[in-house]
Amino acid sequence: MRSTPNTDIRSVDVAHDETFPKAVEALRTRRSGHNFDPDTDLDDETLKALIEDTTLAPSSYNLQPWEFVAVQDDDRLDDVVELAFGQEHIRDAGTAILVVGHTTPETADRVFEEWAEAGRMDEETAEQTKEQTVGLYADDRMGRDYGIRNASLAAANLLHSAHARGLSATPMIGFDAEGIAEYLGIPDDKIPVMLIAVGPSGGEEPERLPRRAVDEVLHREEY
Repeated sequence: MRSTPNTDIRSVDVAHDETFPKAVEALRTRRSGHNFDPDTDLDDETLKALIEDTTLAPSSYNLQPWEFVAVQDDDRLDDVVELAFGQEHIRDAGTAILVVGHTTPETADRVFEEWAEAGRMDEETAEQTKEQTVGLYADDRMGRDYGIRNASLAAANLLHSAHARGLSATPMIGFDAEGIAEYLGIPDDKIPVMLIAVGPSGGEEPERLPRRAVDEVLHREEY
């Protein structure tokens, strides 16, 4: 039987802890909560603040290839629960947010113009980089990867923003992607990446399940 390394990620101290200790605390205390308060709604101001935080996520060339569809209507939430294979905590949360990724760099014209205007690239370099980027993601598989990777970074921001605001949030990839895309009117050149239930906490969650230790998952120089 293979021995289990005794290094626990929560016990690892790094210099950055002293610079932003609250950020590290948030990372280490965030949970994928399933216990929501069904009697308290997420107000619109908080929803907009969550999305604002989410849009600060990193993305390839700052292309920001993401959209977010929030569902809060009770009847529509019932439909989303069905499309998510009966995950009832979505209804209790009161808000379901579908994170959507672009499969083509449709923001490239605007973004590379902003690069040039900011003096981060000259106009010729910006135009060349834009053309290379558009060409790269013309491939269907690359376009799909582009959407999923970038939108997943945004989803992580959403989860941590919710936690920082005392809310519960849980990400889900267990849903009918084609069905929810049709139901929410997602364009064909967009891809449903993640469904996130978010709302006021209903109280304590079960103890965190064990995490794989650093010594088990950290590889140096090669796998």
